[in-house]
Amino acid sequence: MYAALLVLVSVFVSILGVFSLGVGEADIPLLVLVIPAVWLLPQGRVAAWLMLAALGLYGSTLNIQPLAVSVSVWMLLPVLFVVFSKKSNWQLGLLMMVIVFAMYGGLMALQRDGKLGGEPMQTAWQVLSVMGVWFAARSWRPISGNPWFPAAVALLLWVAGSAHAALVGLCVVGLIAALQGISQQKHTDWIERLAWILPSVSFAALVVTPRFVVPNSVLVCWLLVLCSAWLGEYLLEEPEEDF
Repeated sequence: MYAALLVLVSVFVSILGVFSLGVGEADIPLLVLVIPAVWLLPQGRVAAWLMLAALGLYGSTLNIQPLAVSVSVWMLLPVLFVVFSKKSNWQLGLLMMVIVFAMYGGLMALQRDGKLGGEPMQTAWQVLSVMGVWFAARSWRPISGNPWFPAAVALLLWVAGSAHAALVGLCVVGLIAALQGISQQKHTDWIERLAWILPSVSFAALVVTPRFVVPNSVLVCWLLVLCSAWLGEYLLEEPEEDF
């Protein structure tokens, strides 16, 4: 029950974080990284530093990129889990990565031609940052930081007039803490499932909310990346079903 509650918390926090970015029009200062930093770095190892660096790289692009593009790139997470699965092979991995990079390459071409907001290089940085988050998550070691430190920093940002930034920072800390709690409950297989659920639910919430605009090109790209991940997982599971 506790692990299931953490799953619900992680879903809620993910959606809340996306809405906070949207309401704040992605005007989030990099100072927001202080909130997870005071929790991660005192006891964190190399993975914590890598996680913070990847999040910093991602955060530096938010003021330039459309929110829909920024949220859609997280669909790369399940693709990476499938490609680097123990059951995977290099042929399947190569096929999936070609599909994924073709999709994001198409978005970058539209940005270059001025048919989609943002900049191509920023999209490339976002893809790289998501890969950094995935790599850090694979080598993560549980940490137990003082939760009052992030709350205190968030309160200072709130008082300074950066309420949305404070909420985004707290959502990052809450999501990491929830996923870490799930792994400590010996439900590590749930983490891989959440790598599918969280990007899907967050982007779907963006699509169905009238306040936010999701260009058709971004929606098609997201769907094709999701389908490629589904196809890859199906091809990995098919031999076991036949056996």
